[in-house]
Amino acid sequence: MAVGLAVGALAAAAITGCATGPAPDAGPDAGLPEGLSVMVQQGRLDVPQGRLVLHFENTGAPVTVSAVAVRSPALEPGMHRDEPFALDRGDAIDIRLDLTGSVCDGDPAAIGVDVRATTADGDEREGTLEPDDPFGTMARIADADCLAESAAAVAAIELPERLRTTGAGAEQRAWIDVRVAPVASGDGALAIDGVAATTLIGNEDGQDWPLGIEVAAGDEPVDVSLAVRPARCDAHALADDKRGTILPFTVATDDGREGRLEIASGAALKADLYAYYAERCGL
Repeated sequence: MAVGLAVGALAAAAITGCATGPAPDAGPDAGLPEGLSVMVQQGRLDVPQGRLVLHFENTGAPVTVSAVAVRSPALEPGMHRDEPFALDRGDAIDIRLDLTGSVCDGDPAAIGVDVRATTADGDEREGTLEPDDPFGTMARIADADCLAESAAAVAAIELPERLRTTGAGAEQRAWIDVRVAPVASGDGALAIDGVAATTLIGNEDGQDWPLGIEVAAGDEPVDVSLAVRPARCDAHALADDKRGTILPFTVATDDGREGRLEIASGAALKADLYAYYAERCGL
């Protein structure tokens, strides 16, 4: 968690949300108090909510951080906070910021966190911290956002408003009716290899759902029904579910991007899936 080069007026501009340039180069910084460091990460709930976690630690004298701003050529400007928080010696805190849009031709490894901090004797300091990124968070965010952008330029993957079901009790069966709707015009192509099972649901006939769909801009919509079964009948899994109704589609676009595109169920579909899980499992 190295401390970057103090930037003076530039740091002040970024802290107020005005800086748009790339993250500064790392180097010795006499501006910020010693012992202040930061790491970027995301918890499992931060991903679908589009938040970045700044994990601050302080091994030096007590400080109050009055403002922070994130700058990266891979993110649109505007990620900042001006609500103060205090850090005594040995303290740590997670600060969550809403992510701005990704810039797909920017380098996600270039990131700086501009900080304004006040020491216990009232001395205000400004500078830039170069955050650690031990889990590759910034690259993962960029990959996911830019894959979604590339896919959306070809087609929308639409989940239904409601779950389709037949029967009752342990004999109840259900389907998620997915529509792949290509855009009216363009020259892109999209391949959808399949959908991975989640912690809550899987394929009635196995685990994952193989699809093998290929569409291009201007094509007719493609409809496919995913036969759904509970992954396991576990009341605790249902009660504690956080991501089980987010469907991971394995996709590739003709501009070279590929990976998992996560599509979240709407509120009604999510409630239907929970009700179906409980009904079929007798919970």
